[in-house]
Amino acid sequence: MVKYFFIAIISLLVITGCSSVSVTNDYNPAANFSSYNTFDIYTGVIKDSQLESAPLVKKRVLEAIVNEMKKKGFTRDESGNAELLIYAQAGTSEKMNVTDYGYGYGGWWGPYPQGRNIDVSYYTQGSLIIDLADNAKDELVWRGIGTAVVQDRGTPEERQQFIDEAVAKILDQYPPEK
Repeated sequence: MVKYFFIAIISLLVITGCSSVSVTNDYNPAANFSSYNTFDIYTGVIKDSQLESAPLVKKRVLEAIVNEMKKKGFTRDESGNAELLIYAQAGTSEKMNVTDYGYGYGGWWGPYPQGRNIDVSYYTQGSLIIDLADNAKDELVWRGIGTAVVQDRGTPEERQQFIDEAVAKILDQYPPEK
């Protein structure tokens, strides 16, 4: 159990390059996104988020979110009165990939070849979820999810660069175009 926990934490540190990040989003179509001008980051504990066990990664993710929101023209309001409250959480899951290449070149028994060529591989998939909630109504108005295969990213600078690119790609879809 400890081994898998350690692997999951390391996995959060080492997601692959941005081009391999798959992004999806969902939003409340009734929300008036043009009315939001200020934001703040929820810094409390989010239960079951693997970011809570990786404080350096959490810090990098939150800084990347702040930078992206400011680039979009939003103002950070840390007084508790921000119009949007942003939550970030992450998780990993183990996946299996099975590829069947068909019949191999095994022995022959009669007119048909014997054996199949099947490749099985396992990998870890990581997801970063960014939620934007209407602070006054206490309701979710937008969610962006970035998912990628996890692998070693090397230096802290490379990790930060990947996180910056992944967060930018996720938040690129905010605000939604109606």
